[in-house]
Amino acid sequence: MSTDHVATIRHSLRRWLSLLGNLRPTFHVASVAEIDSAFLERHGIRAVLWDVDGTLMSYHGDDVDPAFPHLRTLLGDGSTRHAILSNCDEGRFEELGKIFSEIPVIRAYTSPTGPVFRHKLRGGDTHSANEVDAVLRSGRQIRKPSGELVRYGMRVLDVHDPAAVLMIGDQYLTDVASANLAGTLSAKVRTHRRDTFPTSLRLGQNLERLVYAVVSVFS
Repeated sequence: MSTDHVATIRHSLRRWLSLLGNLRPTFHVASVAEIDSAFLERHGIRAVLWDVDGTLMSYHGDDVDPAFPHLRTLLGDGSTRHAILSNCDEGRFEELGKIFSEIPVIRAYTSPTGPVFRHKLRGGDTHSANEVDAVLRSGRQIRKPSGELVRYGMRVLDVHDPAAVLMIGDQYLTDVASANLAGTLSAKVRTHRRDTFPTSLRLGQNLERLVYAVVSVFS
């Protein structure tokens, strides 16, 4: 299993008890194929934060899946602002900066002086390689679930009303919980091309769905 998914699972498991009240999404959507400009307009959405693997493409895919031909148009039409918010490792972050060069790809780290926020856009980076190395030596990546990451995405997109922001992803414990921690809307989609994911991660997804089902009964 890749190091990014090991870290994601470890991060979520440490906090899962405190997250149980933050797993209910605003919308359950079968697929991002159903999320178009009409959907966003109908719900007053002005900014969208996207998960990537399992949401827009298969595991570590190299572009938006052809099954969603409308999404490239949606990401670039200008009527709604978009950004990428993934729990990937540093190497995958560099890849996503190229795949989605036209919209911000967001990241954050801990540091002795507080959170360090970073994003890539149109081939640029808010931090130099030396600055990133320094941060990684003294801190670690901040991963979803994180309300901080979502709020930073809102600042980058210059949309400050949580009710106008939608986080879209395939995981309750990372994507939906992040949105709820920040007070934004969320859309939970089914994992796309689940067969491409590592077995250990698929088992984690099964556990997550079970936890959500139990929590839903008692909430």
